[in-house]
Amino acid sequence: MNTLLYLEELAFIRPDNRFKAQLCLSSRTTPYEDAEALSVLHEQELAYYRKLQYKRKHSFVLGRYCAKQAISAYTRMAEPQLGQIWVQKGVFQQPVIMLPRTEPLQITITHCDHIAAAIAFPEAHPVGIDLEKIDSANVSAIESQLTANEKQMIADTSLEYEAALTMLWTSKESLSKILKTGLMTPLKVYEINHMDIKQDCIVTSYTNFAQYSSVSFRVGRYMCSITHPKRTEFKVNIPEIQRLFGTSSAVDVQ
Repeated sequence: MNTLLYLEELAFIRPDNRFKAQLCLSSRTTPYEDAEALSVLHEQELAYYRKLQYKRKHSFVLGRYCAKQAISAYTRMAEPQLGQIWVQKGVFQQPVIMLPRTEPLQITITHCDHIAAAIAFPEAHPVGIDLEKIDSANVSAIESQLTANEKQMIADTSLEYEAALTMLWTSKESLSKILKTGLMTPLKVYEINHMDIKQDCIVTSYTNFAQYSSVSFRVGRYMCSITHPKRTEFKVNIPEIQRLFGTSSAVDVQ
């Protein structure tokens, strides 16, 4: 099995508190055989899996695999039995963990092609993650959702255009996961009003949701964004992630 797995425990540091979370990234190019999928999926997830088309089956299983690895690491399961963990869909399609536990636990999941990411986190501290491929085929669709201020903001930077557009998209979608609105709300509501370009990431803030901020970085051919409460400080080992999955800079410059 050629699955690449990365786990990192995160510390969300607040002015008056501290929370732990568990980040997981995984990639796999070889399609899952049904027998392998059965070892990852809960019996309640199998009905949905069997309805999916072939290509979507791989992405779905990889996303659940990543999520369950994050959950098992967070809860420190001695011998993780992934098939015993049920990640149900809520009324807005948000993932809901169905697992007996002493602490309210949530999960945020993203998957695209052959790569997936997830964060298991306490209900007291919201977080969202999104990952999308940097692809010229998506330029027109993303441009149609930008505000005039966002277009000018990109024009004023030296960021590679397609990567910058994907960064804006993933930042907004990761915020929508925190708010549990998904794409049912116009993306222009999530307008980004500031970008701070750092050595290995980009930090963004929002016009209408000043209480949140996002950290974005490249993962190979993909852009990943993590949205969190603005007054939270935390670090992700971006250099190690990029060493494993490719790309040594946050966003290429033109």
